[in-house]
Amino acid sequence: MPRYYFNLYQGSQLISEDDSGYDCTSDEDARQFARMSHGLVALDPVLSSPSRSYRFVVLNEDRQSIFTMPISQRVSSTAA
Repeated sequence: MPRYYFNLYQGSQLISEDDSGYDCTSDEDARQFARMSHGLVALDPVLSSPSRSYRFVVLNEDRQSIFTMPISQRVSSTAA
């Protein structure tokens, strides 16, 4: 099973390099994993500033970039 690596960037700065990687059955499976991880990152209070731009750069087992997934912070407001 292919191994994929999910590096986290803030703007152009690498803030978390995935040295271990995760086994995924295909590129599409890796996309689903990144989407799931995106949700976890978006919930992190340290990373929750809407003014910051985060993204995953997903690498295949040859460490070649196969896609980038932006992580948007949703700001919700509630009426009182």
